[in-house]
Amino acid sequence: MKKLVKPLIFVLSFLLVFVFFVKPTIEKLSFGIDLQGGFEILYEVETLDGSKLTSEDLDNTYKAIVNRIDTLGVSEPVITVEGENLIRIQLPGVSNEEEARERISTTAALTFRDVNDELLMTSEILGKGGASLTQNPQTFSYQVKLDIKDSAKFYDVTKDISKRDNNENIMVIWLDFEEGVDSFASATDCGRGSMKCISAPYVNEGINGEVVIEGGFTKESAQTLVDLINSGALPTKLIEESTPRSVSASFGQDVINKTAIAGIITFALISFILIFKYRISGLLGSICLFIYVMLVFIIFNSLDGVLTLPGIAALILGIGMAVDSIIISIERIKEEVASGKKLGTAIKEGNKLSLGAIIDANITTMIAGVVLYIFGESSVKGFATMLIITIIVTVLITVILFRIFINEFVNSKCFDKKEKLFLGNSKKYKKRSFNKNAKYAVIISSTIISIGLLFVIIKGFNFGVDFTGGTNINISSTEKIDFDKVNKSLEEYEITGYDYYLGSESEGYIKINSILNADEEINIKSSLSDLGIESSMYEISTLVTNTLTENAIRALLYSLVAIIIYVMIRFNFNYALSAVLMLIHDVLIILAVFAIFGIEINFIIVAALLTIIGYSINDTIVVFDRIRENKNKYKKKKFEKNDLDEIVDVSSSQTITRNIWTTITTLIAVVILIMFNLSDILTFNIAIFIGLIAGSVSSLIIGSYLWSILEIRSVNKPKDEEDDEVEELKIKGINS
Repeated sequence: MKKLVKPLIFVLSFLLVFVFFVKPTIEKLSFGIDLQGGFEILYEVETLDGSKLTSEDLDNTYKAIVNRIDTLGVSEPVITVEGENLIRIQLPGVSNEEEARERISTTAALTFRDVNDELLMTSEILGKGGASLTQNPQTFSYQVKLDIKDSAKFYDVTKDISKRDNNENIMVIWLDFEEGVDSFASATDCGRGSMKCISAPYVNEGINGEVVIEGGFTKESAQTLVDLINSGALPTKLIEESTPRSVSASFGQDVINKTAIAGIITFALISFILIFKYRISGLLGSICLFIYVMLVFIIFNSLDGVLTLPGIAALILGIGMAVDSIIISIERIKEEVASGKKLGTAIKEGNKLSLGAIIDANITTMIAGVVLYIFGESSVKGFATMLIITIIVTVLITVILFRIFINEFVNSKCFDKKEKLFLGNSKKYKKRSFNKNAKYAVIISSTIISIGLLFVIIKGFNFGVDFTGGTNINISSTEKIDFDKVNKSLEEYEITGYDYYLGSESEGYIKINSILNADEEINIKSSLSDLGIESSMYEISTLVTNTLTENAIRALLYSLVAIIIYVMIRFNFNYALSAVLMLIHDVLIILAVFAIFGIEINFIIVAALLTIIGYSINDTIVVFDRIRENKNKYKKKKFEKNDLDEIVDVSSSQTITRNIWTTITTLIAVVILIMFNLSDILTFNIAIFIGLIAGSVSSLIIGSYLWSILEIRSVNKPKDEEDDEVEELKIKGINS
């Protein structure tokens, strides 16, 4: 036992260091609005003069918006440029939507006009001091003081105004003046704190000194005006393409709490399975898994990442791949032990043989993640960021550190002739006839996809607001929400295409597959209010849905192309084609099931499909790596069908244990999340559940079967007769 002291201290030291970081890491986590609450809005950007929008215009608009959000005091805002003319703004923790919207989108183009709306001066007359907050020394009312750069011009303009008749000797100060829309005649609140017509002072003489704006300001409204002027005029016009989407803080906190509890239970169950099946090595794997999760969050925090639901989706995939790396290593070591090798030798050989499969699987998924990050937008980019981090940490922890831990314990010699205690039962694999029975899996998959296609043709997909455009109504109440009454209320307005979801008994949202007009919005809000329900509405236009959909599809296609190229380089074309067809198979199975059962498809399904693609390619590469290894053992160039069937059967039999247990551990996370009834990611969980099962079958059975069909055709393809004749003539020396 003394020999175990050193490795125990070594492992526990690592564990304690990361335990110490648990609290500060969790406290530093920043959550997106879908978890923390807050509000989100998407703007289409247009030039002020109608000319073509340039990248410089977009960049300047982005910078101006950043400056304005800084004045709101929002922590961890997320501002992203999407496509060529869209800017998405997410403000976690913001409760006053109207103030935020007004401050972000107001152009703050300060103009001085007369009562006939004729332009007198622009904001160019302001000096470097801009605007500042002051108080009237007599009345102590709040004022906005302006630093005038061209005092001579200001004096001339004001002197000219002062000479006009009574009621026309007024200089009107505007923000965001719109020709033909804003008029002094209709600006009855001018000078009373209005955000457009901010002041309309009488000018009795030329002003050659200090210039201040007074308009019945409160300290807050005066400071807002100062911030707007100083943040600079927007160089473009912002058009709301989706009305603000709000998530209440309590709704978001409920999701965070449930997700955290689900994560703890998932980790406990996965650790139990690893320890039960693999004993000491399983315990070491569980410790590595804990360190893995902590390191992912530490790196995520260091990059100022904002955790969202798609990020959690990527984390689930990352945990699945991390567990997979641990299981692949242990299973390979067990194979070497079962073949009669001693523990130390088995670990060296097992680690060496498993490394290629693990690296190939992670690099393939990494390539997909990088492509998604480069070409993706919005939630796709967030998913890709977390995925890239998890893959890097997988290699560092569950490949490198896990092997160091195992070697430390084995080098103690305490487990010599105690392989079962260290690894669990080590048995030789039992060969099964996978290729012979693969046709049944093909028939079942083809049937599901065909039925799904039939449902799509007849009924179509049940697309949610994210894809069709429409209205999302966030609802909350101090009492339990009675949806029978809500349904009756909505029926009065002949609204039929809607669904509702509850995050708790008193909070949730209603999705309506159409955009409401102003009267409908007012009436529905009023009806819900009569039921004691507070509501806020979020509308999304078809422009946004089309842009996001096209972007997601493009990113997915680029990922598939990148995967094909890498697998072709590392394996060959037959492996690459088989792998990509299996990814398409898994996606089609998910979509078919959704079509058959009418499950709503919202934008989070993109994250689900990305997760399954990452998981499935990881699975497929592991199986293909074993097929390649076994094929290389054959000392011949020409293969018969029986040879390839044998290779596939042996390879699939050798990897089936790893395949099953990896799928089970990943399914645990999904099932627990489903049990916790997290409505916001229910669609995601259902898609992952279906995809995990489909991916396991496709990787282990259908993909290998398809590879053998392609391989027998290419390996035994006869050479061109003409080429043979030319070669023969050259050998005989006739053409020499």
